[in-house]
Amino acid sequence: MIASANGRKQIVKELKLLNYYFRHFLAVVSMLVPVLTHAQCDIVAIVFSTKICKADIVFRPGNPETKPLSAEKRHKIESNRLAVKIRATSARHLLTKKSYTPNEKEINSFIAFQSKASASRARQTIEVVETIELLLRTHKYSETNRRRLEGSLATFRRSVAQSERIEESKKKGVEEMRKRFGEDAVKKFHARVEQNSRRFSEQWVARWKMNKALYEKYGGRIIFQQAGMEPIDAYRAQLKDIRKKGHLKILKPEYRDVFNELERYLNMGHNYLSENGKKHFNRPYWETADIDAQHKRTIDEYRAIPHE
Repeated sequence: MIASANGRKQIVKELKLLNYYFRHFLAVVSMLVPVLTHAQCDIVAIVFSTKICKADIVFRPGNPETKPLSAEKRHKIESNRLAVKIRATSARHLLTKKSYTPNEKEINSFIAFQSKASASRARQTIEVVETIELLLRTHKYSETNRRRLEGSLATFRRSVAQSERIEESKKKGVEEMRKRFGEDAVKKFHARVEQNSRRFSEQWVARWKMNKALYEKYGGRIIFQQAGMEPIDAYRAQLKDIRKKGHLKILKPEYRDVFNELERYLNMGHNYLSENGKKHFNRPYWETADIDAQHKRTIDEYRAIPHE
């Protein structure tokens, strides 16, 4: 019995020792992996002494069943990723991190704006339908103007019907999930939706802040696009600094034209805003936007159509 007890103690001791060596081995491996990865880096570009590896930009479809992309499309995606990577790296050297990093208050402000705008769009579409229906009942129009109103009415009615179908489909999907997998699955689903929505909002705010930071550093002319204000001259100045101050080197010949698309865009004929850019970057546009302004103009345009 004594020998047996001593044997068990020895086994426990050896297991503890084995466990210690195993944990030590994992720690060493975890430290070596970044080194090995870096050593195996297939360098595509160097900017501000930062190496960008092929693995950083390579396209890998999330779904293995996805239809393979053509070489041309794959190259375009990877070139765009490289351009984004280079500009993001340069931002860390040319701008202060605080100037382009969104904070919680800004993100929450944008989320509230999106929620309000979404609810407003649904209400506005229904109001346009009701307005056109009332105009057609109340007034007598020429054949041309009547067809114009009826065509618009059909378009807005389809929009309302589509929105209703989407909402109904969402509800049915959630109910089916609840029946098959339980309430926890529904909660997790809603949590993922909220997480993705927040990630999108964070990216949108980050884009606006980056444009603001670039304008504040370089100044110049700006334009208005669907995604907000764009400081075109600042983009051009940033590229100049990337090449000059960042000593940009493209080591792979197939990516030498990495900024061609951006430069073509910068050199297009743009309608530059005459106002000082500070006016547009003073506050986030979603904090000052009049959500109903365009809707009011649309209603007024329909009411202004000549009739008897």
